[in-house]
Amino acid sequence: MVAFMELADVVYALLPSLLMFFAVSLGASSLERFVKNYARGKFEIERLAQEAENMREKLVGLSGEHNALFEEKAALELKLQEKQSAYGEKLAKEIEFSDPNNIVIYEIGIPRPRQMGWYIKAIGPEMHEMFSGPGSTVCPFPGRRAARLIIWGNEDEEMARLRSKKVFGALSEIMVIRRFDGKLRMSDV
Repeated sequence: MVAFMELADVVYALLPSLLMFFAVSLGASSLERFVKNYARGKFEIERLAQEAENMREKLVGLSGEHNALFEEKAALELKLQEKQSAYGEKLAKEIEFSDPNNIVIYEIGIPRPRQMGWYIKAIGPEMHEMFSGPGSTVCPFPGRRAARLIIWGNEDEEMARLRSKKVFGALSEIMVIRRFDGKLRMSDV
């Protein structure tokens, strides 16, 4: 009987713990609901969850706007690059026009009052003084250069023969020949 009493003592000792465990397991779901409701009321979890969702939606919208702005920026940069290259080309032409080598013209003869001259663009051998001086420029033909020159004091008949032959000296060809009144056109420079 001593062993039975010991078992009964053990059951009596464990019974309150077992009852409490049983009560807690039955009330756990209601206790969980109570804690959830308390936390929702106290910390406003649903409102915070809704705000987090709203922020996610705003971020998606902002990323779409960011991508659109990024594409617009790329298009504007391309236009800027095109305009900068056009500006660079115009600046290079301006520098070319302001270069004294492009303005200097080789002159033959002496200008006299009320006398017209002749403006000539010719291509000739680069070893000749006229085609190697400051009034000359590069030419697509190897060993030759283009030059601008003014001839003063020649008669119209002589210039008509020069115009018809299209040759100015040995190995030289005339590209343009016209009357010259002392003023250069932009196309002549």
